[in-house]
Amino acid sequence: MNTPSPAPQRRRRHPQSMQQTPEQAMHSAPQPMHSAPQPMHSAPQPMHSAPQPMHSTPQTPAPAAHGAPRRRRRRPSRQFDAIDSMLEDSFLERMSTPVRILLIILCAAVFLACSIGITNSYLRQQEERRRLEAEAAERAQHPLEYADLIVSYALSQDLDPALVSAVILCESSYNPLAESRLGARGLMQLMEDTAGWVAHKLDEDDAGYTFDLLYDPETNIRFGTWYLGYLSRRFGGDATKIICAYHAGQGNVDAWLKNPDYSHDGVTLNVIPTRDTAAYATRVLRARDIYRKHYFPLPTPVPTEPQ
Repeated sequence: MNTPSPAPQRRRRHPQSMQQTPEQAMHSAPQPMHSAPQPMHSAPQPMHSAPQPMHSTPQTPAPAAHGAPRRRRRRPSRQFDAIDSMLEDSFLERMSTPVRILLIILCAAVFLACSIGITNSYLRQQEERRRLEAEAAERAQHPLEYADLIVSYALSQDLDPALVSAVILCESSYNPLAESRLGARGLMQLMEDTAGWVAHKLDEDDAGYTFDLLYDPETNIRFGTWYLGYLSRRFGGDATKIICAYHAGQGNVDAWLKNPDYSHDGVTLNVIPTRDTAAYATRVLRARDIYRKHYFPLPTPVPTEPQ
């Protein structure tokens, strides 16, 4: 026996869902006055449908792939347009090609001149720095001590203070207690017989003189400069002969001057035969020039007008 299927039930809408806001009512589409006829029998609907969520979750856009470049919107720059318009209207556009080439050459010449000037200035600064460093090294290697005593006793014997300073440097390096293996003592390294002879010439041999007094800086400089002054008067102020006589003895210098192999005219000592005396004379004369440069500059002669 066939049982009749139950009639489909219509679901009642919730009163709140039927209400519309004024905005929704304004934008809702107008409904026709007469709706289309509905069929008498509709397809059977299930009794219970799946519950629908009251509020749907918003869908988020899928993230962009990692590392994918983003396109930037190019914004038109008015500055470039302004620059282009200025260049178009500038004087460069109105110049002829030869004038442009001449202008480029002139700019290159100015740039080259500036570069050369900067380079020369840098080289001059480096050269001045090296000169100052060399002078500082020379001063460190050629100290000056007992300057007042040296100047006073050198001038009293009509000697160059630079020469006396050079002898002291090469003999004892300004050590008043220096003593050589041969027995020379003090700043100017006087031997005992030489110091006794100088004391006799100064009439001090009977005034309590002893060789130990040569350790005293003033006594040593006074005796040494007197002996240098004696040699200067004997050899006519020739620095080479004075230094050689101070180191090797005046008798040896007299013998060298008589030898034509060492002196061509008997006055000038052209060759110093002993190696140690030649090396000593070279060192003393070089040190004298350095002392003149830094401590005792020679006065510049003033030219006299012819009468």
